[in-house]
Amino acid sequence: MNHSPHLKSYVKKHPDNKMAWYLLGKEYESSGQEGKANYCFNRAGEVFEAFEHKQIPADVWMEYQDKLVQMSKEKERRTARTRHLLTALMVLLLIWVPSANSPRPSNDNTSVPSGTEQAAIDNIEVTKVTTADPKEMAQIGVVGGVFTAQARKGSGAGTGLTDMLAKTSRLPSKTTVLGMEQGGSWLLWREGMKPLLSVQNKGNGGLAVQSYDAAACACKPSDSENLRKAGLKWAAGQEELAVLNSSMRAFRSQHQRLPQSLDELTRDFPANTMYGTTDGMKKAFTPVRNLLASPGQGTGKAVDLDADSSAESSPLLASSLHGRPFLGQPLRIVVDKSKHRLALVSGNVLIRNYPIGLGGERTPEGKFVITDKVVNPNGKSNGEFGSRGMQLSATNYAIHGTNEPDSIGKNESLGCVRMGKEDVEELFALVPSGTEVVIGNGGLPDQVLVPGSRFTSEPQHDQTNPRKTYHWLN
Repeated sequence: MNHSPHLKSYVKKHPDNKMAWYLLGKEYESSGQEGKANYCFNRAGEVFEAFEHKQIPADVWMEYQDKLVQMSKEKERRTARTRHLLTALMVLLLIWVPSANSPRPSNDNTSVPSGTEQAAIDNIEVTKVTTADPKEMAQIGVVGGVFTAQARKGSGAGTGLTDMLAKTSRLPSKTTVLGMEQGGSWLLWREGMKPLLSVQNKGNGGLAVQSYDAAACACKPSDSENLRKAGLKWAAGQEELAVLNSSMRAFRSQHQRLPQSLDELTRDFPANTMYGTTDGMKKAFTPVRNLLASPGQGTGKAVDLDADSSAESSPLLASSLHGRPFLGQPLRIVVDKSKHRLALVSGNVLIRNYPIGLGGERTPEGKFVITDKVVNPNGKSNGEFGSRGMQLSATNYAIHGTNEPDSIGKNESLGCVRMGKEDVEELFALVPSGTEVVIGNGGLPDQVLVPGSRFTSEPQHDQTNPRKTYHWLN
């Protein structure tokens, strides 16, 4: 009952807030006060019906409770900063409307006269709470709309829905949230991502939420498979945006300005910041550039496009919630020597996890950046460095291919990072020059994470370097 005083105070001042009544009921229920809990659930009406029939993962209502309690505590402090936060969070709670076909509360649920809430809270009478037939819960939405993703389980499982509700005025007609599994502290990208829930904007603040998580509801929505396929297509498009966004940031770091065109990113070696382009990148270049040129977008944090931006000219941006590249943080490479894994990450999202060969103690640890990005560093695709090489800062170490594929997973190099042909060619296409590389021990999952369909882009210029013979410590 740690939160009950704050919740009681809140419902006294806001007796029409059904979510607050529901959360107070959960507090009473957890402490064994069933009579008081049932009364609060009766006052919660359709919110109780929607949440108790698990159309929404349980973590969501817990996150709402944390936010509401935070509101109550901060309101007591009465600082200017808290008042602004209170207003925002109040809107978040007040706009909540459960599934469109959730049963309406009976007249009994609204029979308590205004002004008697304090007495009712302290002197609860046991009241029968009716429940809805799960078969009557509607399956909403059709394939389409926009996508986002969040953790399927754990502390972040309610974040996506909370963020959506905080921006209801900008919420599209339908938003599908894909669920990501976890590997240690990482969220796993693309691997097994399936629809977790969808939110349909009914207009005038009305929302309908449909769960697609078999563990959270007894429903079997008919559009699950089509949404899964559409979600994987969206995820592949987000990788294109991640490459474009990171490449433009890297170019800006080197030249102190943003590129004027894609061609500036894909010139002949050594000006090949980015390996190649896609049709999606061509359409997204201008809106992403405008985004990066806006104030406050040089921090490396996740980025957000304004509602009136030119995202509509880019299908990749238009398909993502609020026109925002989901993988908005710069791409980084993490090497785990203990597990012989190399991961491509954006923030806490693990996009790829490749098996690699190393040199044991001869492989240096620390932070580096990719400098030279070379196609066929030996002058041929089947040399000792394979078909791709990425030098690590001003050192004799590199991430490259190998003509000894059996060495992957072993410590047989003189210090360089060896990769299989398909893996190194995909990584070369994904990461721009200037990408940060961190080499250490531990931190990555054992699980290899590569998609069945690899990332590809079309190179425009010559990225070989026949004028130099590389002497990396292979």
